[in-house]
Amino acid sequence: GRYRPMKLIGQGGFGRTYLATDEDRLSTRCVIKQFSPRVQGTKSMQKAVRLFNQEAVRLHELGEHPQIPALLAYFEQDNYLYLIQQFIKGQSLAQQVRRSGAFGETQVQNVLLDLLPVLQFVHEHQVIHRDITPMNILRRQIDNRLVLIDFGVAKQITDASAHMTGTRIGTEGYAPMEQFRSGRAYPASDIYSLGATCLYLLTQPRPDNLYDPLNGRWIWRDQLSQQGGAVSDRFAGVLDRMLKDLVGDRYQSAAEGLHDLTH
Repeated sequence: GRYRPMKLIGQGGFGRTYLATDEDRLSTRCVIKQFSPRVQGTKSMQKAVRLFNQEAVRLHELGEHPQIPALLAYFEQDNYLYLIQQFIKGQSLAQQVRRSGAFGETQVQNVLLDLLPVLQFVHEHQVIHRDITPMNILRRQIDNRLVLIDFGVAKQITDASAHMTGTRIGTEGYAPMEQFRSGRAYPASDIYSLGATCLYLLTQPRPDNLYDPLNGRWIWRDQLSQQGGAVSDRFAGVLDRMLKDLVGDRYQSAAEGLHDLTH
């Protein structure tokens, strides 16, 4: 009775997301994430709840960062699992590009300068986001800072509780091959997804349309010059390394990428 849903703002295989109000806090806006674990039997449900609680504790720690939504509450009710998170007012980078067109090099560099330290913080807490896309990065209205939303908590809970391995995780076009092939993800997987997000911001086509599978190379620079745009070789080198096919060839930490960007 405390959290009152106002409207449905997202729906997927794992549950629903609602914009809501917190009746105990002067009707402050918040976000309700309702998960419905696809599990059979009491034991599986107990395991799902245990995993959910573990993930929620991690999310609670992450929420101490000013660019990650705070976790306000989590609980189980009627076989549903609920997360209540802080509502961030602002537009996603995807909405921003649709409204104002492609970003220039300086704007994209600023995205990386704002987000790489957030990723470093997330990875230091042993969490991998697994779904970084222009839809999951919001520009907060009050201060223009970028906020990383929608951590793949539901995916981890549901996969583990259903004993699934090799599940495809992430968003097509933005997730690296290792996530689709084996369901594995590393800090370098998030770095790849952030690199793919930068390609979209620069060029606007979906990143997988900017890769030539025949020759195994990215053709985003060709696309950019066709559109009359250009970036410096130094910045292109940073993006290219973020987007390497092999996990070991990419930056292994956000701090490494930040170093190359700023030195």
